[in-house]
Amino acid sequence: MKTEYDIIVIGAGLSSLMFLSKMISKKSKLSILVLEQKDSIVRNQSFCVWEGPGLINIEKEFKLRAKHRWDKILIENNKEKIKKNIHPYHYVCHDGHSTLKKLSRQLNAKVKIFYASKVTKINQIDEKIQVISSEGNFCSKYLIDSRPKIEKNEIKSDYMQQAFIGNEIEVKSNYFNEDEATIMSFSKNKTETEFIYQLPFTKKRALVETTLFSKNPDLRKLQQKHSRNLKKYGNYKILKSERGIIPMAVVEAKANKRIIKIGTSAGMVRASSGYSMRKIANWISNHKGKTLKKNNLLSFRYTPNPLLDFFDKIFLRVIKDYPNKSPDLFFNLFNQSNHKSLIKFLSDKPSWLDIIDIIMSMPKRLMLKGLLKKK
Repeated sequence: MKTEYDIIVIGAGLSSLMFLSKMISKKSKLSILVLEQKDSIVRNQSFCVWEGPGLINIEKEFKLRAKHRWDKILIENNKEKIKKNIHPYHYVCHDGHSTLKKLSRQLNAKVKIFYASKVTKINQIDEKIQVISSEGNFCSKYLIDSRPKIEKNEIKSDYMQQAFIGNEIEVKSNYFNEDEATIMSFSKNKTETEFIYQLPFTKKRALVETTLFSKNPDLRKLQQKHSRNLKKYGNYKILKSERGIIPMAVVEAKANKRIIKIGTSAGMVRASSGYSMRKIANWISNHKGKTLKKNNLLSFRYTPNPLLDFFDKIFLRVIKDYPNKSPDLFFNLFNQSNHKSLIKFLSDKPSWLDIIDIIMSMPKRLMLKGLLKKK
């Protein structure tokens, strides 16, 4: 079995596959090994993004096909509702399994993936990286590490977690409005930020998630709440289930001459929302025209946006210290801002005019409290 490679990649998730599918040319002679801990491609997950003018067309750039798209969105808080037609923008959902499968099929033939391969140790020896795994010991000149664990000294903000439990359900009658996505329907909760997220694919089928922003989420209690939330749909059939905990923090990965981090541990998850696909696509787009070579891996290191990190630090402080007020923060943003400015802000592509619009839409006193206490 071959044990020496030019590059080893830990993890065959979204960030790794999006990166390798675009940055490795079909003619590349680089030998690349991907070690993935799971037995196969994850089946039950979804990736959602905003799409529209001024944003990279992810479907076109990465040769993907969206599961569904919505031109209308809904936000609810204390019986107040905001319904917005966001045309020419869209809220788009990609099925996780088909997305990762399509990306893996686009890889250069020299990229080898070992599933069920748990990495137990990494050693940096002179000009080589040694990776010890359940599949065996391997060496490379460079390492791309997409494991989600974040080192404490790399966290530059308050640390929160987004926990979610969701089911794609099917009901017998025409219940859902398939043209409208419910982004946030807030629940009464004085100690944590809690809301329902509903994406209807047809009049009878939808993904329904119960989401929590918390310092220490309890998935067992969240499951109980989610089960209660599902009762309003009457008789339903569960088609698919997903659950998880996403870290919410501003992250700055440590520099290393032979190792680069990507994905969650590199800060590619938006701290204030938990979205990642758009940040990954933006990062790759910043290197458009380049291809990965033996001596240029470090030039692909992820560089965060200081201004957006500044805003996210304030958001996280508000969510952490004033959870009973955070629904007002999100509701105000969606209610008072221009939807084009908000979408570009949420997609990490705002102009200065968009930033001004966002600032004017925020509850000033609440944001000032978050600013004065910002880490």
